[in-house]
Amino acid sequence: MLVKNMVATLPVIDALHQTSSVTAIAMHPTSGNLLIGNGDGLVQCVDLNSESNDIVAKINVNSKIIDVAWSANKIVILDETNGLHVYSMDAEEVWTSKFDAGGAQLIVGKQILALDGIGTLRQFTLDGQEYPTSQREVRSASNDSNGALLIMEDQTVMRTDENLNPVFRRQLRGDIGEDIVAVGPSIGGSWYVAREGHALVPGDEEALELEIYQNDLMVSREEIKGRVKASSTQGSIHVLGLDNGDLVLVKDNHPEVITSFPYPIRSLQVVDNTVLVGTWFYIYGWDLGTNEVSWQIEHKGMVEGIQVDDSGRMAFFGEDQNDWTGAEPVGVCNLNQEKVDVDTSFLQGWFEEDVIEVETDPEVVYRNVDDFTNLLSDEEQKALENNQNEFDVGVDSLSAAMQEDLGVTSVEASEEDIDELLQFLHDDAKELISPEAYAGENQVVSSNTGSAVITLDGTQSADPQGRIEAWSWLDSSGREISTEAKLKVKLSTGVHQFELRVFDVDGSMTTDSVQITIESSAS
Repeated sequence: MLVKNMVATLPVIDALHQTSSVTAIAMHPTSGNLLIGNGDGLVQCVDLNSESNDIVAKINVNSKIIDVAWSANKIVILDETNGLHVYSMDAEEVWTSKFDAGGAQLIVGKQILALDGIGTLRQFTLDGQEYPTSQREVRSASNDSNGALLIMEDQTVMRTDENLNPVFRRQLRGDIGEDIVAVGPSIGGSWYVAREGHALVPGDEEALELEIYQNDLMVSREEIKGRVKASSTQGSIHVLGLDNGDLVLVKDNHPEVITSFPYPIRSLQVVDNTVLVGTWFYIYGWDLGTNEVSWQIEHKGMVEGIQVDDSGRMAFFGEDQNDWTGAEPVGVCNLNQEKVDVDTSFLQGWFEEDVIEVETDPEVVYRNVDDFTNLLSDEEQKALENNQNEFDVGVDSLSAAMQEDLGVTSVEASEEDIDELLQFLHDDAKELISPEAYAGENQVVSSNTGSAVITLDGTQSADPQGRIEAWSWLDSSGREISTEAKLKVKLSTGVHQFELRVFDVDGSMTTDSVQITIESSAS
């Protein structure tokens, strides 16, 4: 008897399909409005309370959206080229601040913090007044209960007051130095530093550590097994997500791994007693009371952002490296709905677009249609009846018109002109070399999860004349899955064949193939 692999999930999920890759979202806490920013510079405001998720406002800043946020009922936008913008709900610009180096990071709270492309951190009031104090050579910033926490270009960490004035600086540790992976607030006014120390002795392991500070005093330092990629704090709960899949709970200023997921954690959100964990290909609801996954949602790619409003409505987005699938949809659902058990194969149903059925009956497809009037609207049929004489053109008249002599004028080229042209082409020509496709070496990968993420890399394809214009990856069925030179694919257990086609500017093509074998290592 075949036993199905059943999991609990949230059954009702709306898919907001997009035409361009989503780069940022922001959920209004109470109004039901969702901001969606994309790589083309468009920000859409979607009314999730409407029956068909109506778009109530569109704003285009003509540059990739770095981040979006709500400030009361105003829309805050940071883009890659222009800088900082604030708009009303009616898509009217309220104020803007031009950044010569464009935007890099946005934090909106009691004030607005905006980091530009060359590391200058600026602070603005909500009505657009810029503070006189700024910080330069900043790599990234995080909000703190009393100000901001900054990772500086020299890898030191600065804590500031609410006006961006420095109050404490954590210096580098070690003779060789270190990298600061992340900083952020922890519980009860404390804050953390995730660091990567470099080995002092050849062959030693590099240290990954978490430091907890209370004001300016370090109260704990412990080793962790991965790099911090996400953090979320709510009340007395502080969780960290690591790139090795570990979910870490900070308790009494000490990190404790409470579970591990099969893929890197990219986003976290604590809601009541549940941790929303966004990884590659899945969102999990981890119950802190039972210490287990209470539900999961499948995604097409890497979950990059999760937002939840006061009513429990969740929105999430992510990016799929398989460009052939198009832009990934934004998912919207309610966390309070009753969970259901389904087979894992049904998890992906929410993001699949409706299939358009195509007529395949040859009697219908190839039928002769003499009477086309049934294809017209009632109004068009009436107009046709009233003007029948205007359309009464005889077949003989049409045939005669088609056979009229159009009087083609010939142009004769002299033999001398042709000889000169051929000589010119011969003198200007040079030997062209077709590109050589290279799909990489065959791979055998073990997996204990039934699937694995594999990189298909055609970037080593050779063309000494640099005339490669296009790539095309095909799967074993002959379907094109990507037009990028390099992509990631999620493969199940078994043998998979892929063909790489490389085209030059003249359309010449060479091919190469690669075989990927995914073996099960589960006991």
